[in-house]
Amino acid sequence: MQIEQIDKHIIEKINEGDEKTFAKLYEAYYVYLNTIAFFYINDESVSREVVNDVFLKVWNKRGSLAFPINSYLIKAVQNSSIDYLRTQQSLHRTLNNHKEQFILFYQESYIHSTPQPLEYVELRQAEEEIEKAIDQLPPRCREIFIIYFYEGKSVEEIAEGMDIKISTVRVQLKNAFDRLRELLEHLLLIFFL
Repeated sequence: MQIEQIDKHIIEKINEGDEKTFAKLYEAYYVYLNTIAFFYINDESVSREVVNDVFLKVWNKRGSLAFPINSYLIKAVQNSSIDYLRTQQSLHRTLNNHKEQFILFYQESYIHSTPQPLEYVELRQAEEEIEKAIDQLPPRCREIFIIYFYEGKSVEEIAEGMDIKISTVRVQLKNAFDRLRELLEHLLLIFFL
């Protein structure tokens, strides 16, 4: 049997839902596709996730797969890698914007403070409200926010220290900044007035 016929046979078997044949396809292409994803992403764990997601899509499309599958797999990994990078850039920009806004808000409160006792009391109350708002964050979100904002660790350092994905840290930080902006919006208006 020629190689082309063997490959067609593999696709036919997968289209019929043969899990063992799908496992063989996975084993045959996994390392190669990881190399392609790593070329774009430069992160082993994320590259593995991208490749696994592509294989999951292939399995979910069983019944409609066409020969040759290798070009489809390569293109799918390339596209998924590029999509991942776009998402990360967008999250990073959003996170930086939130961080800048929060820092400006916090600095604004100190700029307007003076040694006058009444203003000191108001500032202390604002700080207490900020602390209460931070305490209202979900535990993991709060922990990541405190490490990032108060300890000054980078997203990458937090991910490594907590053994989680960088994207998880970024999403948790974005959620924290969004929630704090909601909870502290009244303070922001007061300080600007």
